[in-house]
Order: sequence, then structure tokens, then C-alpha cells
Amino acid sequence: MTVAIRLEHVEHEYAGTEESSRVHALSNVDLALAAGDFAILMGPSGSGKSTLLNLIGAVDRPTSGRILIGDTDIAGLSEDALTLFRRTSVGFIFQFFNLVPTLTVRENIGFPLALAGMRRKELDSRTGEILEGIELQHRAGHYPNQLSGGEMQRVAIGRAIVHRPAVLLADEPTGNLDSRTGETVLELIRSVHRSYRPTIVMATHSERAASYGDYIRHVIDGRVLNGGPDE
Repeated sequence: MTVAIRLEHVEHEYAGTEESSRVHALSNVDLALAAGDFAILMGPSGSGKSTLLNLIGAVDRPTSGRILIGDTDIAGLSEDALTLFRRTSVGFIFQFFNLVPTLTVRENIGFPLALAGMRRKELDSRTGEILEGIELQHRAGHYPNQLSGGEMQRVAIGRAIVHRPAVLLADEPTGNLDSRTGETVLELIRSVHRSYRPTIVMATHSERAASYGDYIRHVIDGRVLNGGPDE
């Protein structure tokens, strides 16, 4: 199942500390993404792209405004409901992979299914299907420190899609890779989009990476420009 994403008048502030002042990260953001789209959030570092992904993925709550995933306003969900939403409906791909170093490739990919209590037979079948899709069957028993950067990101993509989420969020997924390896990872993400049709939101500052999406929404100084960067 794919879902539409809509943000209405979303504001987000990070609380200040003794060492730093309050940061106003997002200002009156309105954003609408159709179900099954591959949308790009493009902007420089510090523009608010990662904050937007964290809000859409229910990692953070907005200071104000509404965030609708399908028909659900996730900003109003309880902590337990948010945890369930993240576990079942969202997949995350990070710049620095975030694999569990003590788990094998197979175990890292299957981790979301294990958390959900899936039966071993189905878990093994689903994990095997993903391993084949990311072409890492021969690495199934290896640990993250035995992999290249590109292989680690492919494992991270496998883990992000193994539970078949409706929403897939990618935060600078090629930012820690060389250009050739980055192309391979982008091709894999595009293949995932063609095969499973999740609603994908990818944050990047790279024009080459942005070309893989259906369209671009520019993010500048905490605002989303639904036109171009000069809006």
C-alpha cells in the first residue's frame, strides 16, 4: 500500500541549552506528495531537509502544524502509536548506514521483522528475497566491518524495505560514497521504487542524485519552495 504525505503549516524548533540558543528549523511548511511518488528534498546543509524527514518518519514531533500520512495525523499519535507506525510503515536509509556491528548481513536485514515478532520461516523467506534483490547472498554471513561502503548501504536499503513500508525516507544516501558506488546505490533505490512503489522522500544536495526522483522540492532556510529555488 502506498500513501500520500501532507504537511500543513508545520513549524519546528529545537529547544535551547546552556550552550546554545533555541533553533527555529522549519517555518510554516506546506508540502503535499502524492502516493507512490519519488520526491526529492534538495537544499544545502542546515536547510531543514533532515528535520523534515525526521518529522515525516515520526522520529520528532512538530512544534505546531499537522503531518498526515494517508489519513492519519501522526503529530497527534501517542508514543506507543508512533513506535508502531515507525516499525510497520516507514523505512529509513541513512548516510552513515547505521548497521548493527554485532549482527550479520542477514540478521541486520531481518532485524525489523524480528522486532515485529515474525515467525522464523517467513522471516527467513523474506530476508532471502531481499538478499537476492540487493545481490548480497554471498555476503549473508558477513559482518558490517567486512563490507565495503557500497555493500553496507545496500544492506541498509535491504533493512529499510524488508517490512514493505508504505513510506521510504532516504537522508543523503550517497553522501558517504564515491561517485561510482553512489550511482549503484541510486539505481537500487530507483529499482525499489519501480518494484514496490513506496512513497519515497529523499534528501540530497546533489543534482545528480536529485535526477533520480520524479520531481524536486527545494528547501532553503527552513522553508519548502514548491516552485523553484528562486521562488
